[in-house]
Amino acid sequence: MSDLINSTEEEIQNLIKLAHDNSKAGRADLFNGITELIETKHQQISTTEIDMMMDILGHIISEIEVSLRKKLSVKLADRDDVPVEMILMLANDEIEVANPVLIQNSLLTDKELVKIIQRKSRQHQLSIASRKLLSSEITRELVKTDDDGVIVTMLVNKGAKFDNETIEKIVEKSKTRETLQSPLVKRQDLPKDIAARMYNWVSMSLKNELLEIHNFTKEELDEAISTSVSELKEEDNGYDDRLSAEEKLIQKLKKSDKLHISFLMKSLRQGNINLFELAFAEILNIPHEIMCNILYERGPAALAIACCAAKIDKSVFLTMFRLTREAKLMDTELSEAEIQHTYNQFVNSDSQRATLILHKWVEDSSRNPIF
Repeated sequence: MSDLINSTEEEIQNLIKLAHDNSKAGRADLFNGITELIETKHQQISTTEIDMMMDILGHIISEIEVSLRKKLSVKLADRDDVPVEMILMLANDEIEVANPVLIQNSLLTDKELVKIIQRKSRQHQLSIASRKLLSSEITRELVKTDDDGVIVTMLVNKGAKFDNETIEKIVEKSKTRETLQSPLVKRQDLPKDIAARMYNWVSMSLKNELLEIHNFTKEELDEAISTSVSELKEEDNGYDDRLSAEEKLIQKLKKSDKLHISFLMKSLRQGNINLFELAFAEILNIPHEIMCNILYERGPAALAIACCAAKIDKSVFLTMFRLTREAKLMDTELSEAEIQHTYNQFVNSDSQRATLILHKWVEDSSRNPIF
């Protein structure tokens, strides 16, 4: 044991002598000698001696070729039995050197990683976002970069953890930044209530993924959409003042949970076509003008889809079709083929599928996701 100690002390003394060689080759030898000694024999070296050698490295590191520094970083990337000071030195180096330890090394604490995120380059942030495990403290700091590439990288990282406040911030950004939407939707740990809210603004293909990944029931989706629409209306302080008497009636019925299909058909049979249109649009959570487009321009099959989405039985369909067309002085006749095709919609479309089709029409009509 004493021989090992003596050998180590001799190596240290030789390195100190080498520190006086200012040549490029001398600096490379010094770097290799110090790093190899610390890597292989740090347990035999005192804290003071390690501090001294790290101080030397700090002074000469900029003179050492990147290839040598990178080689050391790759070598130590997955090591947890070396002084943390050396890992920190490499992690704060330029990205080509830092990348291996930033991605892999477990000695880097959250505190040190946060400092690197705050002080170093975007590439350093991307490397940290790729670490196998990311605490909620780190993801919170990465979101502060407001960089879509960094945020997406950690979203696709299955080992990343997010607190509710952080995920809420990302979801809010995703309303206007489509690149964030898909990786968010695909996260299995996305809270269900947040996933339901996202259904209101993502594309049709992502709506389908939300349904498959997060196992929503139709009722949960309806509640989420209804809540979002209500929130949007409440944001507009003058909304209630601009409502017509019919719209106020519908809102009152909805709040008291009395906006039913029976009211819809009663309005239609009494000839109050505008009240019928407004009520049907509210039940389906779609704009009035798009409801009119479905009723009068898309043909009987479109009305059948709307009925399926609202869970209106096919036995009511012909009456609804005839009365709405009569109110607009339109042709009410349907051929047997048209009736059969329309009834097939009821057979082949459950409420959830019909709702998805309806939402796609809304998106196509507005050029922007409504829900």
